[in-house]
Amino acid sequence: MVTTPFLQQPSKDYPETIDNQAVLKELATVQERLSTEEASEYLAPIDSRVSLQQLEVERDTLATLITSVGSASIIVGLTTFSVALLGLLLAWKSTTRLEKVARITILITAILEEFESLGVETLPFLKVPGYQPIDLFVRFPGKEFLLFAVRSFGESKIVYNESKQALYYKRVKNGLKKWQPDPLTELSEQAYWLRKNKRELFGNSKGVRKPMAKVLVIWGKTQLDEHQEHLYAPLGDQKFLFISREGGACYVIHQNQICDFVRAWLVHRQSQEKPA
Repeated sequence: MVTTPFLQQPSKDYPETIDNQAVLKELATVQERLSTEEASEYLAPIDSRVSLQQLEVERDTLATLITSVGSASIIVGLTTFSVALLGLLLAWKSTTRLEKVARITILITAILEEFESLGVETLPFLKVPGYQPIDLFVRFPGKEFLLFAVRSFGESKIVYNESKQALYYKRVKNGLKKWQPDPLTELSEQAYWLRKNKRELFGNSKGVRKPMAKVLVIWGKTQLDEHQEHLYAPLGDQKFLFISREGGACYVIHQNQICDFVRAWLVHRQSQEKPA
């Protein structure tokens, strides 16, 4: 059996004496540091462009499917009502998915165009047991995080009732109705689950503890109603609707405020990180 010699004196092959125990001790120290500090600081990169391309492919595929199924259902419907109804149901489900994919595609595109030079990363449709998938998780270098939920109620206005701590939507003909299920509760539960079960997205325990903006984005023709001044929170030189209540605080913004909000959030977080 060949053993590694313990060299206590210099030789022509090893001009300097090697302290084997010291070397082993140093290797153990390096391994320990890599398994704690350095390794925990590592964040696996997210390829946002690949995710965006996949969404674009899905969007185009769904659009083609809906057109084909819709046309076929109309033709079949002339002879078989039940088959046509099944086809229309499939087209309706595909349309719902298409709308969601199209919105997230627009959202990611806007964020990448504005912040890609800052190293922003986007991860869409993270699955959460018991809830709808998270629409979009956004991460910046320096461990700054945002969580987006995108919702729409057609031509209506969204109102927050402070006394009932609930969101409502109102339409001209249908009056005021409570928003159910509550998107703010869902967003807070998603954020809690994400911190607990997807810690690798945050890097380490310090990253998990960092503030993460939870943002409900009101989309398209749905508008945000005007609210009392104290419900708006300042971020830099701007103000955004901020719902602070039991179960978690969330921002509520409109689609056209997305880039302004992200920019203001980053400025706000940088000011918070500066030493006093």
